[in-house]
Amino acid sequence: MLSLPAKVFIMRLERHPGFLCFLAFVSLLLISNLPAAAQTLYVMSYNIHHGADRAEKPTLEEIGRFIKTSGADLIGLQEVDSLCGRSGNVDQMKELAAITGMHYAFVRHFAYDGGAYGLGILSRYPVSEVKNHRITSLSKAGKGSLALLSAVITLPGKKKVQFATVHFALDQPTRLTQSGETMEFLKGSLPVILTGDLNAEPGQEEITQLGKIFSFGGLHSGPTYPDQEPVKKIDYILVSKDHLKKFTRTKVWEGVQHSDHLPLSTEAKLR
Repeated sequence: MLSLPAKVFIMRLERHPGFLCFLAFVSLLLISNLPAAAQTLYVMSYNIHHGADRAEKPTLEEIGRFIKTSGADLIGLQEVDSLCGRSGNVDQMKELAAITGMHYAFVRHFAYDGGAYGLGILSRYPVSEVKNHRITSLSKAGKGSLALLSAVITLPGKKKVQFATVHFALDQPTRLTQSGETMEFLKGSLPVILTGDLNAEPGQEEITQLGKIFSFGGLHSGPTYPDQEPVKKIDYILVSKDHLKKFTRTKVWEGVQHSDHLPLSTEAKLR
């Protein structure tokens, strides 16, 4: 129980014009010293085969509905068309954003069939600082480049992450170059979440190389290609090791045959 002098002091303090400001300052000080709450994100990687199934039947609307009902927060998409003749001159990322109600970004690998062919992301949260990094592409025609899409995602509580998606080459020498370039481009202080069709299976050198700085969500979760009777694990979700607490709910979506790949998802709990 407070003594009478103490009670009188508190009553006088409460009437002081700066008392509320003092309380607000103390509250902010206490909050700022609390440990940051872990952020959990449900992430998906999906090669959508220009919005068509294995038989080239258009499936973009089905893909959008699937993503919406999946509950994913961040989705990295490969093989995306933008205004290409083969896919009906549709801006596929704009269409997917309309179906899902999500923020989006698109970058091109190169011009194709009257439009562009590239990579896309969908996000439940605001997207900024979209970049089209260029990774090496080697072919008979010589040295070229392909896209690596990255963007900053602002999460609730103003926490930020760097979200990226990529599609590696079919030949291993190029993939090794691309994996090194990807690691270099995504360096920074923000947590990094990388999705992609890496065209390499667990145990191959380029996967081991990425594993130096990234943890894999469901490295051995099952094959993702082709969509029917899959035999190859080539689609991945990675998180920078320094920022990952754990993965849960990793899943290959068997039976979802809107593309020639199966979607892969995982829940990433960040530090």
